[in-house]
Amino acid sequence: MNNIQHPDDSNPLSPAPIGSGARGEGKKPSTSEVITILMLLALALLLRLLIWHWHDQYPLGGDEREYLDQALLLLQERRYVELRLMRPPLYTGFLAASIYLFDSLIQNLRFVQAIVSTLTVIPAYGLARVLFGPRTAAIAGLLVALNYTLAASATEILTETLFIGGLTTLLWVLAAIAQRPRTPWLPILAGLILGALTLIRSVALPLLPLGALWLLLHPTSSDSMNIGPISGRTYRIRPYATCLFLIASLLLITPWTIRNYVTYGGLIIIDTTGAENVWLDNDPAGREAVKRELYAMGEDRVGRQQIATQRGIAAITNNPARFFNKAWAETTKFFALQQFDDLRDRPAIWVSPLETWIRLLLGDATWLLLLLAGTIGLWLAPRSPFDMRWILAPWAIYTLFTAIIFHVELRYRLPLYPALLPYAAWLLASLSRIPYSREILRLSPLSRSGRGGQGVRAIAALATLIILIILTSLHRPYLQESGMLIAKHIAIWQAEQALGRADIAAARNAAGAALLNDDRSVLARVALARADLLEQQPTAALKQLLDAEQAIAAHPHAHLLRGAILLNQGDTQAARAELAYETASLEDLQDWAWRIFPPIIAPPTHITIGSGLDLGHIRGFYPAETGGFRWAHETAEIRLAAPQKPATINLHIAPGRSSGIAPVELTIRVAGSTKRVLLQPGWQTISIPINPASSNSDHTDAIIIQITSPTFRPRDADRTSPDNRNLGIMVAWAEIIAQ
Repeated sequence: MNNIQHPDDSNPLSPAPIGSGARGEGKKPSTSEVITILMLLALALLLRLLIWHWHDQYPLGGDEREYLDQALLLLQERRYVELRLMRPPLYTGFLAASIYLFDSLIQNLRFVQAIVSTLTVIPAYGLARVLFGPRTAAIAGLLVALNYTLAASATEILTETLFIGGLTTLLWVLAAIAQRPRTPWLPILAGLILGALTLIRSVALPLLPLGALWLLLHPTSSDSMNIGPISGRTYRIRPYATCLFLIASLLLITPWTIRNYVTYGGLIIIDTTGAENVWLDNDPAGREAVKRELYAMGEDRVGRQQIATQRGIAAITNNPARFFNKAWAETTKFFALQQFDDLRDRPAIWVSPLETWIRLLLGDATWLLLLLAGTIGLWLAPRSPFDMRWILAPWAIYTLFTAIIFHVELRYRLPLYPALLPYAAWLLASLSRIPYSREILRLSPLSRSGRGGQGVRAIAALATLIILIILTSLHRPYLQESGMLIAKHIAIWQAEQALGRADIAAARNAAGAALLNDDRSVLARVALARADLLEQQPTAALKQLLDAEQAIAAHPHAHLLRGAILLNQGDTQAARAELAYETASLEDLQDWAWRIFPPIIAPPTHITIGSGLDLGHIRGFYPAETGGFRWAHETAEIRLAAPQKPATINLHIAPGRSSGIAPVELTIRVAGSTKRVLLQPGWQTISIPINPASSNSDHTDAIIIQITSPTFRPRDADRTSPDNRNLGIMVAWAEIIAQ
């Protein structure tokens, strides 16, 4: 076995002495490593900016809004006001500093967090490099850079991104302490990071005793190494580092604890979140009922903490069967595939095909890879004189335990990522080398070589792997549902292709096959309704759409198509209510209606933009404004009835800029001609003569008016404006008049 070399030039199953250079410890990164890190940072930033762009219009959740309001109040009134459910203060301070430096726009704050998430690549790389060397470090960095879950978390104004970055850095620094026992500032740095982590999320508190015990009891490069005389005595490295770590941590934690004692008259170490959640998540009355009782106690935070602890423990002990049932459900949920579940449980929320695949491949698949490979790696990775598993394994168990005691939101399992990353990367790096892959297989419980301590670890790894797979599959039959979804979407694609070539029978067959796989499929019923419309059967189409709305009430496709049918039948009031679903999705429903509506609604000769009845005839506009108009994007299009003889197109438009701004130059393309117009301030009507012989319409009965204009952001002119949209011009109506 000794002739098998670790991918980073050390025996994979034997510890290497510190300072031997077997894993590159103590060495500065080479030029190739620096290039690798820069490439990983570029990949990480690219993914995070892509998701940052996708989530531009996502609204804030309740916790996000509370954090933001607390930070704004801190800036505006210079006072810290406790949230209704007490939380640590440092994330609020981080938000306040970000707002002060980069403005209060949500996208700006998300961008700051995207940068923090990107920089997490560096400590992830550093931790894996200390433990296993540069090759493993590169894989660990890649697992962070291309991790959708970490990237998407950065778009939430919540603590997770800052906490995970800090946690990964803490583990890196702790590993480096054993690597450089003569560097006293490293334990101080580790202590300060831990203190800051507890003031971001108090769940980090157990790392204080864990880190201290690891530094105290675990061997360094030399158990007898001294660091020199201090106060006339000679100290060994372990107690010295432990004391520095503890003192530095307490220097940050203690002032906040004292502040809580002075403010509330009792001991609250960081916050009351843990105690209150024990009651909130275990009382049969439910969270909302418990919240009302807590809020009724006002600012008696110590009393709330005491009562919550007593009631929470009583709720668990008085009905243990209920608690165990709840704990089992939370356990299976903890190992669920987050993105798959979200896409299945919220089918009315539109997600682009690209984002869907990225969520599944870089979200769920990466989670499974981290979970399974990381668990195997924790069991099988070689021991070293500074084995981090004595910290990481208890931390992982604690993370799972707290989720079971409280409740599982899948962002709560993010603290597992730094613990799993280096060991998942180690296994992947090892398996990428054929000789070592064979060595891993030799450890299999089915192999005679897998004997002794190594064989026991291999059996434990296999058993843990099986348990994790079972827990994941118990939450949901993922393989069965995946096969169903693949078959359904293939059938829907076939239905779309058939509708495009007006093959009604093929469209019906394909849509029917989709419904056999998923009887709640709105897209399949919309395809059947469109087939009915091609056969001039609007009543049958409306029946299909009613069934679609009963399956998923808020899906916009069914509502919009129903609105088009009602509009064609002259029921404008009902049509307007259905077409209002244009704003119910982040999908570009103007473009969808532009493609789908022409066989149903003939293009008009006059259209009021923003009337609620213009969908299908416009695209490239923002939602309608209160005054009965729409803002255009940089390029917008209007479809009107094509004239049979020379005609004039009239556009009622306005630049929408402040007075005193230079005239806005826009370009209007219609019927094969281009006209440039200098738009003066205020509403005005622009007239454009056209000749139908040179029409550029995409339908024989329609003509397309394309408007291109420069854009501006209202917030650039007025920093108090919440409107950061990229606006073109204002358009109120368009008409075509035959000469």
